[in-house]
Amino acid sequence: MTETLNMMSVSVEVFARFIKEQIEDDDLSPVIGIGKSGVGKTESIYELTQEMGIGFCELRLVTMTETDLLGIPYQTKDNTTDWSSNNLLPIAERDGERGILVLDEITSCTSTIRAAAYQLLDSKRALGNYKLPPGWKVVALGNGPDDGGVFSGMESAFLSRGRCLRIEPELAAWKKWAIGKSVNPSIIAFLSFMPEYLHDFDPNEIASVFPCPRSWVSLSKMLNNRERRNGGKPLDSTSIDIYAASCVGTAVAPKFGAFYSYNKSVIDTEDIIAGKAPTDVSNFTSEVMYIVVQNLIKEITAELNNGYSGQGQFKQDSVKKVANACNWLIGVGNNSSLDFAIMAMQDLANNVPKFRELVLSDDTFDDECPDFIAFAENNAVVFGK
Repeated sequence: MTETLNMMSVSVEVFARFIKEQIEDDDLSPVIGIGKSGVGKTESIYELTQEMGIGFCELRLVTMTETDLLGIPYQTKDNTTDWSSNNLLPIAERDGERGILVLDEITSCTSTIRAAAYQLLDSKRALGNYKLPPGWKVVALGNGPDDGGVFSGMESAFLSRGRCLRIEPELAAWKKWAIGKSVNPSIIAFLSFMPEYLHDFDPNEIASVFPCPRSWVSLSKMLNNRERRNGGKPLDSTSIDIYAASCVGTAVAPKFGAFYSYNKSVIDTEDIIAGKAPTDVSNFTSEVMYIVVQNLIKEITAELNNGYSGQGQFKQDSVKKVANACNWLIGVGNNSSLDFAIMAMQDLANNVPKFRELVLSDDTFDDECPDFIAFAENNAVVFGK
């Protein structure tokens, strides 16, 4: 069992929102996030700074020395030691008046580096001759002793210097992020089908390739690139086995490979959005339906992004295609597989903001899909903003 360090566990999404709200309130108290290796801690902070339009600076403490942090020491005229400034830490004129300084891998570096970095978490927010710009917030990130990263130590004084949360992988939050980032639908479908493999690390292994959000994204990049070169068609089983094993390890790769092979049997999403697909899916396996759902979500996301004209207005061709998809899902729910119809609707409602906007604002959608409201109400699919 992973040690929680007496911290509340939250998803990466909640952790980033926790920091965002403090910055909005001009609360620059330091935040400490401890979590498993590969869950996206650092990337979530970078994406937050991009969203907020503020600066970002990252120090990977495990690669640094005291000189890197403090600057080069020299003797002053009165025989005291001083330090020359370095360019690694945020400078307002260069990096902006507001931003986030990430002290990454703080539990993996040496105790002397941690002791130096702690000075930036104090109220003085200073290190040697350097002082952090007034509008910058410090976020320290690291792994706990059972989290699959290098763990060199963690002093109790460290945790008392900031607001502390434990960051855990959560499928629902990751899917929302993954759909928005165009992660390969087969990966999202596989993890929806077998969520235990979102992050599967054995702390008893000395070193091992293991599945985690970071390694799934790495696999997605390869799959997206190769499928594009293959004209959008599924890849052969040998390639899939090699690609998957290189990213998530040999234990999970065969399971993903077997799941991916169902791509050859899926319903064509172009038929669905054209209103031509049959709604009796009783002959299809669960694996096929998971893949169909995620392929459809990818198609609808792209259609709405391309068909959005601003201020809640969508091109009527896009409205028609999305309505056809919803009519198909409702038909599937009524005829053969209510569970999958609900799952698809919930994924669309939770993870595709423009879909919610279309449902709530476009009057012609109601005409094209007259049974939608009743289906959503009867099956507890929530579309509130």
